[in-house]
Amino acid sequence: MSKRSATGRPGAARQSMNPEEDERLLVYEYDRGSNYEEDTRLTTALSALLPEDQLVHPDQRLFQTVHLITEYAWCEMHFEMRRAIDLLRAGDHLMAAQVLERAADVGDIPLTVLTVLVEHLPQRSLLMMRATFPENTTGLDSPGARNLRRAAVPLWQEFMDALHRLGLTAEDLVESQGRLDTPSEKERPAAELALVRKAMLRLDGAVVYWKQRHLRMVWSQLGGHPESRHGIDEAECPGMPTSLRGQSITALRAMAERTLFPSLWDSVDATYRRAVPVGGTSW
Repeated sequence: MSKRSATGRPGAARQSMNPEEDERLLVYEYDRGSNYEEDTRLTTALSALLPEDQLVHPDQRLFQTVHLITEYAWCEMHFEMRRAIDLLRAGDHLMAAQVLERAADVGDIPLTVLTVLVEHLPQRSLLMMRATFPENTTGLDSPGARNLRRAAVPLWQEFMDALHRLGLTAEDLVESQGRLDTPSEKERPAAELALVRKAMLRLDGAVVYWKQRHLRMVWSQLGGHPESRHGIDEAECPGMPTSLRGQSITALRAMAERTLFPSLWDSVDATYRRAVPVGGTSW
């Protein structure tokens, strides 16, 4: 790989986010031809934001920014999940654990920006924006969320293949994580794959935490909290919140509990059943 020959010295801005601003120092300028903007593709990224004169509400800037940041983060998580698949296939379990830990940490970004949206987007603002959106405008069509679910399938399969190659079970990894002594050479493969399992739990958790926070946002912005609907038949209540596809948002409650790796939790149940006798307690 060779460096580009362009000098990259910034020149006059060719674009601005708010060209109608009268105060020159308040104009948000970009696309100055710098190497920084070129190498990060920042000019392209900023151009994705709606110009200020096209915003239907000032809060739409925050709304769009949060969604774009989320999609970028999910794209990066997908990239690391694919790397982990290749690393598991190659037997490099420690590096696979590292990139999955990275994916889990990046998963904190969507949760953080969603929290900002929950705390600072007034319900009235969202409803005003929502009224201008065309039908079928729904977060269910997020490419990031969809691709994370799809990538989780081959990632789990590769993890299970790694276990089978070493003659291990997921329960063996649970035991290894709770060991009291330094692992022997014979025990080391289980110790390494236990780190992969731990990273997958963290990654799974990052996605589930986001879903649960998103559900809270929907309840706070559109309504439909279960506690407010006791004794009400949804089929007979036309005032129930719906998506822009006309579907009830109550389905989000089930989606909030959906995991990337359903079988990952089987080993948790199996270990509990083995450790706690029938009729016993865990404490």
